Amino acid sequence: MAELVIAALMTAVVTYGVSAASKLRSGRAYRAFRAGLAATALVSRPLTGLAAALLVTAETAVTGLCAAALIMTSLSRASAPALTGVALAGAAALMAVLTAGVAVAVRRGVTAPCACFGSGGRAPLGGVHLARNAYLLAVFVTGASAGLQRWQPGLAAAVLAASAGGVSALLLTRLDDVAALFQAAR
Repeated sequence: MAELVIAALMTAVVTYGVSAASKLRSGRAYRAFRAGLAATALVSRPLTGLAAALLVTAETAVTGLCAAALIMTSLSRASAPALTGVALAGAAALMAVLTAGVAVAVRRGVTAPCACFGSGGRAPLGGVHLARNAYLLAVFVTGASAGLQRWQPGLAAAVLAASAGGVSALLLTRLDDVAALFQAAR
């Protein structure tokens, strides 16, 4: 169970860390994120700035919480299960909001590209983005459920689990690029 929790925490750290960093790396990147959010019409124009700020703040906070929980879990601290539960519940709640947003946009036929990770992708929000978010939501919910127990991970297993979570998250953050590679190969 410890390995599952460590993988889920690392997935959250990398996913939300890359997402927040891509939006905050420059004023231009942040403005592009706000414009992409506005293009989805998920929030009214006057609330776009507030929604963008709240999303980036939430991503940053979840990244920090999950990083702290990852360290505490890896060190087998007594407070790790409580912190892990809170961190992964926060990651899941944020992903539920993001998944719902993508679902609404897809259902409305929004053709705005996914600017989720600052990729500047050209592909409109679609089923692949919805599937990615649903997968991440399942990982975070499963991790939160398993994280309520106390266990002691072995060093090798913890490193392997963290590596697996990190690599899978990196691939998911570059999903549009990966999909483009497979389409170009056809």
